[in-house]
Amino acid sequence: MLNIALEAVNTIRKKTQEAFYGAGQFDYKFDRSVVTQTDLMLEAEIRELFEKRSPGVPVWGEEFGLNGAEEFESGWIIDPIDGTRAFLYGIPLFSTLIAFVEQGEPVVGVMSFPAISTVVYAAKGKGCWMSVEGKPLRQLKIAENSPEMVKQAVITASGIHSTSYNLADGTVAYNLDSLVKSARDFTFVNDAYQHAMVAAGRLHCAIDTLMKPWDSAAILPCIKEAGGDFCTLNGSREKVIFGGSLVSACTPKLLDNVVQIMNSSIPIQLQIPACKSM
Repeated sequence: MLNIALEAVNTIRKKTQEAFYGAGQFDYKFDRSVVTQTDLMLEAEIRELFEKRSPGVPVWGEEFGLNGAEEFESGWIIDPIDGTRAFLYGIPLFSTLIAFVEQGEPVVGVMSFPAISTVVYAAKGKGCWMSVEGKPLRQLKIAENSPEMVKQAVITASGIHSTSYNLADGTVAYNLDSLVKSARDFTFVNDAYQHAMVAAGRLHCAIDTLMKPWDSAAILPCIKEAGGDFCTLNGSREKVIFGGSLVSACTPKLLDNVVQIMNSSIPIQLQIPACKSM
């Protein structure tokens, strides 16, 4: 299944690159997320390839939903463009994400960053690898002496939604402010790319407060095979793709430390005011 996933991202890479440099038209879905014609075109092409290479296997994609099963347990998960706003606004860190899932657990994950000609991928028991055009293939392995405490760590988040800064579409205002103040360094990094850099050992922890299964499924095998750990923001390490959020980290202790801080009480002056009834 890994070879099929790699074939899929390689097949659509050139079209994605061309669309990126000519991007401009988009629309909003019912939840106000952005969708482009490129999202639709790429997912359709990936689905067509999967039907040829793995006929009868269920496919669940962000744009066209689930086909081949009434409920998803095993099969392909696709996000044709993760980070659509980055794609539209000229930020080259958007990605195509493909995962193969068995009984709710991703066993193959491919993160393709076409604008920078980089692919990070993993399969259960086969390690995590980074392919960069023009460079030798490199296995990603997190260093054994990686930080275990927030004060030692470089930490990132994909945005301020569902945090003490801006509740936005979330239902929990996680205490990102305390984490920013506690970390050795903190910055914002686009979507899946931040998790790829955790696997690469360039970052120590990455946070996404709001995630769908197609956002997280491809990430998890890469983090695990690189030697890292992950969970949801409520601390669960089981069925993480369905957990609605994702934290990846270089060590289990750092992961737990980050989750504890993100769930700590927010000082009164930082709390998001409740809506007043008219």
